[in-house]
Amino acid sequence: MDDPGRFVDSPADMSAPPSQCSAPSPPAPANTAPPPARRGGWRRALRAASVAAAAGCALGAAVFAASWALLPPPLDREDSFPAGIVLRDREGGVLRVTLGPGDVDCRPTYVPAPGDWITKALVASEDKRFYDHRGADLLSLARAIRQNLFSGRRVSGASTLSQQTVRLIEPHPRSLRWKYVEFFQALRLERVRSKEWILAQYLNRAPFGSNYIGIEAAAHGWFDKDPHELSLGEAALLAGLVQAPSRLRPDRHPERALRRRDYVLGRMRELGMATEEQLAAAAAPPALRRGRRPFRHPHYCDWALQELVREGERDVATPLDPRAQELLERAVDARAAALGCDCAAVLADPATGEIRALACSGDYFGAPAGQFNVATAPRPAGSTLKPLLFARALDRGLLAPTEALPDVPRRYGTMRPADFESHFRGVVRADDALVLSLNLPFFEVVRRLGVADALATLRAAGLGTVPDDPAAQGLGIAVGNAPVRLVDLARAYAGLARAAGAPAAPPGADPLLPSPGAARIVTDILSGQERSFDALGHLADARLPRAAWKTGTSAAHRDAWTVLWTPGEVVAVWCGHRAWRFGDRTIVGARAAAPLAWEIFRALRPSGEAPWYEGAAPGVETRSVCDLSGLPPSPDCPSVRDAPALAGRTPRRPCAVHRRGADGAVRAVWPPEIEAFLRRTPSGLRVGFPADGATLRLPGEQPWSLSCSADRAGSATNLWWSLDGVPAGDRPAREPFLAEGLSPGPHEVSCADGEGNAATARFLLAR
Repeated sequence: MDDPGRFVDSPADMSAPPSQCSAPSPPAPANTAPPPARRGGWRRALRAASVAAAAGCALGAAVFAASWALLPPPLDREDSFPAGIVLRDREGGVLRVTLGPGDVDCRPTYVPAPGDWITKALVASEDKRFYDHRGADLLSLARAIRQNLFSGRRVSGASTLSQQTVRLIEPHPRSLRWKYVEFFQALRLERVRSKEWILAQYLNRAPFGSNYIGIEAAAHGWFDKDPHELSLGEAALLAGLVQAPSRLRPDRHPERALRRRDYVLGRMRELGMATEEQLAAAAAPPALRRGRRPFRHPHYCDWALQELVREGERDVATPLDPRAQELLERAVDARAAALGCDCAAVLADPATGEIRALACSGDYFGAPAGQFNVATAPRPAGSTLKPLLFARALDRGLLAPTEALPDVPRRYGTMRPADFESHFRGVVRADDALVLSLNLPFFEVVRRLGVADALATLRAAGLGTVPDDPAAQGLGIAVGNAPVRLVDLARAYAGLARAAGAPAAPPGADPLLPSPGAARIVTDILSGQERSFDALGHLADARLPRAAWKTGTSAAHRDAWTVLWTPGEVVAVWCGHRAWRFGDRTIVGARAAAPLAWEIFRALRPSGEAPWYEGAAPGVETRSVCDLSGLPPSPDCPSVRDAPALAGRTPRRPCAVHRRGADGAVRAVWPPEIEAFLRRTPSGLRVGFPADGATLRLPGEQPWSLSCSADRAGSATNLWWSLDGVPAGDRPAREPFLAEGLSPGPHEVSCADGEGNAATARFLLAR
């Protein structure tokens, strides 16, 4: 029964065993509610996860944006290659390739073409989704991460060609940090550059074994081919090399190289980049044909590397004309063998002053001094400087083109100059002095100019090796004792030839350079049929284009020079000895160098046609001058002739030679030194042209005409001529005699002065 003294609080209490009963619990606080039930926890977790994800996305976006902004591709180095210099001729042919830093052969000139096997092979082996991704291949990246995590080592890098290109442009270590940098740089690179540009950058920078950097050097180095000409098998082998250029080098590890090549071909099969027939044809091991770096026309290239390549240039197009260059090389070798000396020739373009060809005789690799470039070595230029000084004197109004100049023994300080032929004429026309390269008259020209002006004139023309100190050089500049480079001489005459055809002096032209009028007068003086015969004689067996030319010979016959020019070309020639030893009587401009210059010129113009100057030159006029003094005639001058002059510049002082005496007779009165020389010097009259015993072949149709001239006429004013024994009348002593109606066969021309001195020349005209 129930215990009446026990208070039953709840059924739980009633069911508890008596031994577990305890004192009643204190009552709960009146205002305390029971704890709420757990409801909505998953919502709070979801909200927290969402917040965290949003924060992560925001942070990721911020990091991405910052990385995008702070990691641009290294485009400031896109033109920086470890390249040497590639010299090309005017047609694009490679002349020479120099090595770059570290002695690598790098020629970064490859531009991908659609059909090139090398681009297909590279994409197949290195980045099959290259044309589909935007710089990074996320599928390849995920695969690489999985492979690397499960293997515990680096199995795959998953770098795209774009990422590899970034690394090649700006080399850096292979690390996780740099992988991150490459990723963003590649993404940005593809936003601003095309896929073709990226392929070109990669293929121009990748190493291909040996010292070859870039596909251009590799294709030529391993197979002696242009990259566009590589076969499928050759391209696959080279594409495989980029993975490990040293370990897969085909000349040292052929088995490894072929296994890698087969892998590349297999990838191309999988991707459908080649047909089964093409792959079968590519299965045979390709034959290596090691190509040498181009090394053509070495003397020209040595000069070009020194003077044409500007800082930073790597691919340089020179003005070299390959056909003209080969012509010059053959000509100088043949002439050197015939003379037993060394020869050099330079071809310049008058329009631009560019050097189109440069050749030196002998074997470049031969001993002794085969690599010594005589075309760029300063040597005494002899009389080749005289046309430039003559033009300057004309422009300054110090000289008339046909003015009579003294040709008598004279001392200039410690110098007692003589003419090349070691005799004096008393007086000589200025134009004749220029043609004959007479020294004494040009001492007078330089005296009028002043040595400082003469030196400045030559330096302004481009002859930079001419000294600029008048005290050191002196009047000897008149005989060309200043050192000059053949290549500079050619360019100086190119300026003269260009000026001779110019309609006017260009604005701002250097006043030291010849005016168009002075250049034309000099050019006309030094051209003409008889001048050509003088150089060629019996060699004139073809129609001769008109050309101006000037010879020079240095002291002791060390150097023989000739420069020939037309509106279309300048041919400059040197003959002598590299070793600076004394020459011999064959080392003379007219006999050694002039025939070579004409041979080159005629080979350049095989048709016998060449351009010549048309129309009158600006500022050139024709005026009457005294037949003897070459100056405007006085009332006492017995005969006059026409002569060229520069309007407003050529001296207008009248002739002072002819004077009327008390008896009414007109006599020629020269300055005292000339009068004294003429009184004590017997006449040495001779026929200057044609030379006695010469054989000539005249151009054109018969009958022929020949311009004959006399030399050493002394004080004679007139000469009496005869042709084949028949008197032909008299002419002024310094005027040519035109022998007309000539037919093939032997002929004889004679001249005599009023004192009974006579000279005869016998010559043969041949068909």
